[in-house]
Amino acid sequence: MLDLKTLPYPQVIESLDYEKILSDIKNVFKEQLNDSEISLLQSDSYSALLETLAYRELILRAKINSSVKNMLLPYASGSDLDNIVAIYGIERLKGEKPTANVKFSLSTALDYDVYIPPNTILLSQNSKKATLKEPVIITAGQKQAFGVIVLDEFVLKSSKKCEFIQTPLPFLLKAEQTSEFMGGAERESDDRLRQRAVLSLHRFSTAGSTKSYIYQALSANAKVLEVSVLNGGAGVVKIFLKTTDMSEETRQSVADHLNGEKVRPLTDSVIVANANIIDVDIKANLELTDMFMQDEIDKAIKTTPNSLKIGEDLNLSYIYSVLHRNGVYRVNLQTPTADIKVGEDSFARISFNISYKKASL
Repeated sequence: MLDLKTLPYPQVIESLDYEKILSDIKNVFKEQLNDSEISLLQSDSYSALLETLAYRELILRAKINSSVKNMLLPYASGSDLDNIVAIYGIERLKGEKPTANVKFSLSTALDYDVYIPPNTILLSQNSKKATLKEPVIITAGQKQAFGVIVLDEFVLKSSKKCEFIQTPLPFLLKAEQTSEFMGGAERESDDRLRQRAVLSLHRFSTAGSTKSYIYQALSANAKVLEVSVLNGGAGVVKIFLKTTDMSEETRQSVADHLNGEKVRPLTDSVIVANANIIDVDIKANLELTDMFMQDEIDKAIKTTPNSLKIGEDLNLSYIYSVLHRNGVYRVNLQTPTADIKVGEDSFARISFNISYKKASL
């Protein structure tokens, strides 16, 4: 796939040099006075005026440069990028709304079923809205039932609590959110949209190329992070997904899209599966030059991405590069003890189990 980062810097974007602009303006000024030998001192009122004109021209040229860059795929962002990729016949994915579990309770058990309709509105303390995904029925003789609510935001997860029932319902006492909002996906980033724009050119392939399947899988669901396409034999295409939630629901949505009549070549049998997860516990003892740096080092290590790419081996050299931070004198790695090989249908998921002690220098 074309790497936009390797493209040469466009010549249409000019380099800005304030001193050269100022010199050119001064030369024009001198020509109008018919005196090429005139000397403009820094204290002259004309000098301040010419410097102002030069600075305004510099700003104008910078604005033109910025406008030109926003018309080019490698540099455009936001709504400018949305307009550019429209040429490719694609648009930015909105993302997915996360869900949470909720418990509805009655003030007293009734001798008939209580029906709580879908789209019942629940609010948080700061008026963030969530709606009931499917109807909930509190059966006769029971005082509570469980349901799923959907947060009205396109985010990966949220700790908001939506427990204030806005929709009036008789006998319904309260709603208690029993889990955080999870399983969503943020609005598609500029980098991911650029990647799909380049890949989208392969969707016109009539032979079902690898890149066309990658494009279609990324376009099927905003939760898809990576796609691996493998040859499963004559007429069989195996697709392995790495997603934000690794759920069956996400996998099925991609499978349905890839098997659609407008996507799947007639002769292909497409098998879609979640990539295998290889859990790796990195256990180590770090000797520090100064124990006061423990919290800073621990925080830096644990902000490392918790998974590698599909098919990327987890090598000991990578682990040491993550652990041997500034302030670490020695890394005593306990597990793993060898490089971990990862197939094209799998990815490594990392957890850290780190202890610390003062180094004996």
